[in-house]
Amino acid sequence: MKYRLVDLLQCNCGRTSLTVIGAVEQSVPFNDSLRVVKCSETCALRKRSATAVTPADCNECYTREVETGTISCVCGKMYPIVRGIPRFLPDTLAADLKKAQETFSYEWKMFRFGERNWGQDIEHRKGLFLDALGASPEELRGKLILDAGCGSGLLSMEMAKSFGMEVVALDLAFGIENAYRKNTKPYVYYLQGSVLNLPFKPQAFDRLYCAGVLVACPDTHAGFKSIVPVLAKDGRCFIWVYHPISKQYYPTEHRKLAIYNWIRTRITSRLPIQVQYYLYLSTLPIFLVKQSIERMLGKRPSPLTWREKMQAIFDFFSPLYQHRHEPAEVSSWFSEQGFKNVVVCNIGSQGFGVRGDRVDIRPRETLMPADVAKSSDRRSRAASASSPN
Repeated sequence: MKYRLVDLLQCNCGRTSLTVIGAVEQSVPFNDSLRVVKCSETCALRKRSATAVTPADCNECYTREVETGTISCVCGKMYPIVRGIPRFLPDTLAADLKKAQETFSYEWKMFRFGERNWGQDIEHRKGLFLDALGASPEELRGKLILDAGCGSGLLSMEMAKSFGMEVVALDLAFGIENAYRKNTKPYVYYLQGSVLNLPFKPQAFDRLYCAGVLVACPDTHAGFKSIVPVLAKDGRCFIWVYHPISKQYYPTEHRKLAIYNWIRTRITSRLPIQVQYYLYLSTLPIFLVKQSIERMLGKRPSPLTWREKMQAIFDFFSPLYQHRHEPAEVSSWFSEQGFKNVVVCNIGSQGFGVRGDRVDIRPRETLMPADVAKSSDRRSRAASASSPN
């Protein structure tokens, strides 16, 4: 964990006065040279106000990685840092959250770095990401983004590597540990937590990306409302959801998918996760035989590897919730939260995305000057600090 992350965090009591105690660090390479202080409020490394440190402190900070320790709040709440990842989880997960954590942890066990996600290679996913945010790489450079439900964490790394963004990658599942081990990008910070209870300061992020996550929550709409507060008033949000199972969206497969969905809701999602794993594994010989027959017949077989197929099976049959929505419905959620420029995008065979720009609902004249100055100063620091020399 980088100390930088603490400046963005907030305890579930609502306080932001967090400190790192009992830190066990290791030295890591850092090749940039920051010219301004990156944090806006608190330097967790020096344990003082960000106004009382220098860029030299920031450059030193990025050479330190906290492997274990505790993030402590003045209210007494403690959040452990385990294997380099802060764990902002409740002491006891609700049953449905525990189920989701098990489901997606097993799903990401199938992933191997270098392979695709759901049959999509990283170059394709980068293109979808740019379309999702409606931006060029140049427009994204220096922006602070929350990847809410980062899954494999691979796209989070590419946000930093290819687009020059500063990335907070959050996920509930334990697959995030593999992402942390593979990450070499200093401006990617991994954190374990829930999108339903984000541990971040209000208006902390310039961009918010949440693809295929809210549909696995008990209520997609409520989940969307829970993530909006961490987005800056001039920030941009993108979410991706599933199409409804109907003839309109699945002309030739709607009946099959309806049967599969009945199996998921009545049978597979209720089974213990280990039972699901072996059940899905037992279907793979059929998949592999089908691929072989299609090759012999000169047909184009499924391009998926057996691990990618297992990931796809888990993604469909295992989740307790798999909500589906119409574009107009999701667009209305953005409008009611005060977003403008609402656009339906990333339309694919399985679902679609919606993005919008958040605006300040309060009349401009009611803003205190300090509010405007603080927001402007934070983004100026983030953009400058993310650029080398």
